[in-house]
Amino acid sequence: MDAAMHGVRNSLSAIRLGVDLLARRGDLSEADAVLEHIDSAAVRAHEQAEELADFCRLAAGRPIAMVAKRFPLHQVVGEAIEARRSSHEAIAIEHDRLGQGEGLGDPARIAQFVRLALEELAPRTASRCIVVSEIDGARFRIAVHAGDAPARDAIETPGQHLARAHRQALLRAIANAHRGELRLVAGASIEGRFGGDR
Repeated sequence: MDAAMHGVRNSLSAIRLGVDLLARRGDLSEADAVLEHIDSAAVRAHEQAEELADFCRLAAGRPIAMVAKRFPLHQVVGEAIEARRSSHEAIAIEHDRLGQGEGLGDPARIAQFVRLALEELAPRTASRCIVVSEIDGARFRIAVHAGDAPARDAIETPGQHLARAHRQALLRAIANAHRGELRLVAGASIEGRFGGDR
């Protein structure tokens, strides 16, 4: 499975490189929207391939891969929110920043945490989410709150239930990899508290 995922990642990287090369050639103003769509689809497919590889690691009893370094928490969270906003304009997302400094962890995993938390809550809210990123010394916290009351009578399909279970497993794995913990309040909030130096 890992070998198959490696091949998929390489193919998707080649697609993205091709899109970049096409974008650099002269005036392609009418093709810009198409190129942006292709690039967005390739990015999402790459994310899904990475998530599948993560599930394989978790199923084998191994932790997810992580590269820890110092990073600007508020900036990483803000960029993840902007990426989500561009694909789901109907949902208003507010970002509250508390504290100053850098976090120690994997910035790509932290961005993934924000994306997964928004995917988990946004479909259940009427119109908005509030994301809080907080630095407190060597520890940091990310909380995503549903800004509106969750829908009460929404019936979940088996596919939606499985997708939710996968998101929650990944959220928990990201928190664990950062020596942290995950707190879930069904349909209302997701909070990750991340540890200090490893």
